[in-house]
Amino acid sequence: MSIIEATDVSITFGLQKRPSLRHVTFFITKGETVLLLGPSGCGKSTLAHALQGLIPRSVEADVTGTLSVKGEHPATWTPREAIQHVGILFQDPETQFCMLTVEDEILFGLENLGLSREEMEERLERSLAYTGLVDRRHEALNKLSGGLKQKAAIACLLALDPDIFVLDEPTANLDPKSSDDILRLFADIARDPSKTVIFIEHQLDPVLPVIDRVIALSEKEGILAEGSPREIFTNDAVSLQQEGIWLPQVCMKALELEKAGKITWPTLPLSLKEWQAACEKQAIVLSPSTETETVPSVRTDAPIMEAESVCFSYKNQTVLEDVYFSIASGEFTVLVGANGAGKSTLAKVIAGIHSPTHGVLRRNGEDQQRMSRAELFQRTGYVFQQPEHQFVTDTVEEELSYGWKITDTPAAEWQQDVENKLDEFRLQEKRMENPFSLSQGQKRRLSVASMLSPQQDVLILDEPTFGQDEASTVALMKQVKQLHDEGQTIVMITHDMELVARYAEKVLLVEEGTITYEGPIAPFFNDRDRLEKAALKAPLSWELERWERAMNKKNASTLTCT
Repeated sequence: MSIIEATDVSITFGLQKRPSLRHVTFFITKGETVLLLGPSGCGKSTLAHALQGLIPRSVEADVTGTLSVKGEHPATWTPREAIQHVGILFQDPETQFCMLTVEDEILFGLENLGLSREEMEERLERSLAYTGLVDRRHEALNKLSGGLKQKAAIACLLALDPDIFVLDEPTANLDPKSSDDILRLFADIARDPSKTVIFIEHQLDPVLPVIDRVIALSEKEGILAEGSPREIFTNDAVSLQQEGIWLPQVCMKALELEKAGKITWPTLPLSLKEWQAACEKQAIVLSPSTETETVPSVRTDAPIMEAESVCFSYKNQTVLEDVYFSIASGEFTVLVGANGAGKSTLAKVIAGIHSPTHGVLRRNGEDQQRMSRAELFQRTGYVFQQPEHQFVTDTVEEELSYGWKITDTPAAEWQQDVENKLDEFRLQEKRMENPFSLSQGQKRRLSVASMLSPQQDVLILDEPTFGQDEASTVALMKQVKQLHDEGQTIVMITHDMELVARYAEKVLLVEEGTITYEGPIAPFFNDRDRLEKAALKAPLSWELERWERAMNKKNASTLTCT
C-alpha cells in the first residue's frame, strides 16, 4: 500500500526560471525505509518540505502535478495534523528552532499536539536520553555547537513520533560515534512496520544496512534510477557518478579493483565484510610487495601560529582550557573531536573573531591580540559553520566580488576570478539570486568560494563539505588543495574522516576544550583506543587499505614459504 505518491510533481519558487524540483514521479509504501539521492540543488529538500505541506502552505511556491501523502494533499493539513503525519529533520537545524532552550523546544512541539502533562514528560525524557542531551536540557540553543543543535532537532522529532520520518542530512553535523548512535536509533524505528523513514543523505556507507529502496533524482528532471541498494549501485554506478552523486566508499574501492582487472563483481559489495569475503573467495592477489606502511611526517617549517596556555570562556562557562599547539607555515591541519568539544570556538580564536581570556596566540611570532583587526582579517579567510552567518551582499555575484572590492583591487584583476568561481562551484545560473534564497548545498559552496583568496596567509574552514554531493566536494577541495600547494596554511574542522585521510598533514584532537593529540595522520588512525575515547573512528577507506596491507603481507609470506 502506497503511503506517498508523486506524479509529475514540479515546484517553482517566486521568479525562478527553472523549477527547483522537476517532473518527479515515484511512490513509497508504508513501512519502507527509503534513501533519496541526488546532486546538490536537485530539489531533495524542497520535496521533503512539500511532503509535510510546508510548501505551499507556509512557503509560497507553484506546485504542479499530484502529490498525495496518506491519501491526502499535505497542503490541506492543519499544522497539528502535519506534524502527526510527517516529521521533518531540517538540513539546517537552526531554521526549525523557535524556543530558547533544548527542553522548551521539545515541549513546544508536544504542546501543539495537545498531549497530557504526563505524556509530554515521558516523551521529553525519552528523547533526551536517546540523543544524549539529558545534561543539556536547560542550555540555550544558540550556545550549542552545530552537532549538538543537530541532536536537539533530532530529539524534537523523536518526541513527536510521526508516522513518516523525513531526515534531511541527519548525520551531517555529528561526530562518527554520535552518527552511528543516531543511525542505530532510526534503524530501530524503521523496523516498526507502521513507520516509514526517508533518508536524504550523502554519507552512504553507514546508512545502507537499513535501506530497503533507493530513489535517485536527476539534476535535469525526473527520476534517474530506483531500486534496491544493491541494484542501484551495481547497475547505475556510472550514471550516478556522472550526475555527481556519491557512491558508497566500499563500492568505489570495489570498482577500482575491477578497473585494475583484479576482480569481477557479479554485484558490488555494500559493506567491508562483503568486500573482504569476495576478495578471499576469489583468492585476489592485491599486489603483494615488501613495502612497509609509511608514517607521513608533519612539517618542520617555521610556525605561523602558536598557542601557549590559551583559554576562552563564554561568561562563566569555560570552553577552551590550557590549549597548546604549533602550526607550521603552509601546513594542512584538521581539528577533530566530538560534538561540543570546542572545535569551532578554537577556530574562531585562531581567526581573531574571539580573543583568548588567558594565554597567548602568536601569528608569525607576534601576539595576535596586538595586531589590528583589519590586518588580521585581511590575512585570514574564515568559512563559518553556518553559511548564512557570513553573507553580506544581495547577490551571489556580489558576494564573490566583495572581498576584492573592499581591498580596492581594480575590477580587471578580479572579474575573471569571479567568473571562474561561478563555473567551478556550479553557481552561474544563480549569479543574480540572493544568497539566502539558495539551497543549503549551494549556500555552502558560495560561502567557501567567497573565501578562497590567494591574498591570505591562513584559510580556516568549519565543516566546508557538509551536505555536498561528490562533484561539489571534489571541486571545493580541489580549490582548497591548490591554495595549499601554493603555500597557504589551511585549518579545517570536519567530521568526515575520509577528508582527513585524503588531505590533512596533521591532526589536532580537541577533547573537552583542550588539545590531547597533535601529530601526523597514520598513528592517529591506528590508535583505536584513542579514537573510541574521542567518539571518532578511522574512515572506511583506511580500514580497507589496512586489510589490503594485511593481505599483501599474508600473500608475500605464502610465496616465500613455497
